[in-house]
Amino acid sequence: MIAITTLLAAVLAAPPPPASAVPDPRAAVSASDAEVVVDLAELDKILRESPLGKGLAPVPGGLTVSAVAERTESASPSLQIKQEAIERAAAKVDQAIISFLPQIGVKAGYSRMSKAAINFGGGAGVGALNGPADGQAAAPIVIGDCPGGAGQCALDPTGAPLVITPPFKLQIPLNSYSLSANLSVPISDYILSLAPARKGTLAARDAATYARDAERVKVQTDARLAYYNWLRGVASLLVIEDSLQRTQSRLVDAQHLFDAGSATRADVLRVDALVSSQQAAIADAQAFRRVAERNLAVMMNEPLRSYDIGEDILTPPPSLDPLPDLDDLIAEAQNNRLEIRSLERAVDGMHQNIRATRAQYYPRLDAFADALYANPNQRFFPLSPVWRGSWSVGVQLSYTINQSLRTKAQVRELKTNKRELALQAEQMRRGIAMEVAQAYHDRERALAAIQLTTRSLATYIEAYRVASENYKQGAATTNEIIAAEGEQVQAALRAVNSRIDLHVATTRLLYATGRLNPKSGGARSP
Repeated sequence: MIAITTLLAAVLAAPPPPASAVPDPRAAVSASDAEVVVDLAELDKILRESPLGKGLAPVPGGLTVSAVAERTESASPSLQIKQEAIERAAAKVDQAIISFLPQIGVKAGYSRMSKAAINFGGGAGVGALNGPADGQAAAPIVIGDCPGGAGQCALDPTGAPLVITPPFKLQIPLNSYSLSANLSVPISDYILSLAPARKGTLAARDAATYARDAERVKVQTDARLAYYNWLRGVASLLVIEDSLQRTQSRLVDAQHLFDAGSATRADVLRVDALVSSQQAAIADAQAFRRVAERNLAVMMNEPLRSYDIGEDILTPPPSLDPLPDLDDLIAEAQNNRLEIRSLERAVDGMHQNIRATRAQYYPRLDAFADALYANPNQRFFPLSPVWRGSWSVGVQLSYTINQSLRTKAQVRELKTNKRELALQAEQMRRGIAMEVAQAYHDRERALAAIQLTTRSLATYIEAYRVASENYKQGAATTNEIIAAEGEQVQAALRAVNSRIDLHVATTRLLYATGRLNPKSGGARSP
């Protein structure tokens, strides 16, 4: 293994490159004429060849940020919930269309009724067998001898006796059968409600679709950030383990100096205490890494295991240059973010619902048609136990007085909901503006931090080397070597974290500006 100290010292001693050789602000340090410009490409090479860089080197088949995003998306319950919301909205679209179709109904029935009859007065009826002669308007009833000579009888004009009949009475059938069909056409709904009702449900479905797509982007972004958080834990553990090895070597040196009389017992104990402190820090870093690994496993819905690194974290993310200024980025984000589109479509849908509800202010006009095939059919007199058919068609205009009051209250509620959605959209626009600004400045800070932390790492590594040599010779105190070790550890962590910060800030900026939208054509994996 090539020593970090030797390589960094060689880089620090090298002359600065010419200005024309600086290709990108992330690839070289911009410095004043009084400063020494450090070639970050060489420093990156040194960092990669260090124990920390080798520990962070990608392994074939290791876990990558894209793989985490894809697996998390496929296993995300929140994304599935949003998908179900789309299905629910699509069902409401179908319900709205079906509710305006002509209502067709059929019915079959049977009834057993109690005995009943219709009596047409009391007493008996009298009937004549023969009427008046042709051309005669009326003929009197006469009294004469009964046929057979058995007394006197009432006779008709032809001499035939009159017939006495029982009282006239209609019997109601006891069994009733019916087959009926009816058709109702909501004419007024077609004119006033159909178009806005359909547009409102379609807008709700679009809003649910935008919400689903926004959730997909958020799930992927959260997965990437969780991956980078896990890499921080891996890097911290590597730095502290490397520091522990150096401190243990210094403890051996301290013991030798104590044996030679060049150091005190307190010096040995201070270094030994630093070893114990770093061992405790390793335990904390291991716990952090295990929690981060479990978080990844839970997000991807897979069994807990130890992951290998498959992403080259020391390589900067793809360039976003040329980036517009911050105000243009904010305008781009507010135009692209799917969350705002979802709320805007929800506002449109609420507006259409208000239009559809207002139709209830007006009288309702319906056309109808009925067909009946019954035994007995009530439309025919007298009732008789035979199957007969009948039909009817017409139009009906109806209006309920209280309906206007109910409609007014419903419209008021819908208007309140619409204003609330509009305010939520405005609140989200303001939040997105701050989100974009935060990510934008975080990225600028990370770009500058990469340059500064790499230079400071080189300085602290060289300072530790010098302090170690002086300590071996008795020219440096224990406090100096402990301080140099702590500064080197912090510098190494800052150097790695600045690179992770750049990935995180770039991911957040892409998300905040809506450039990760699945349908925007600008989705890029950071």
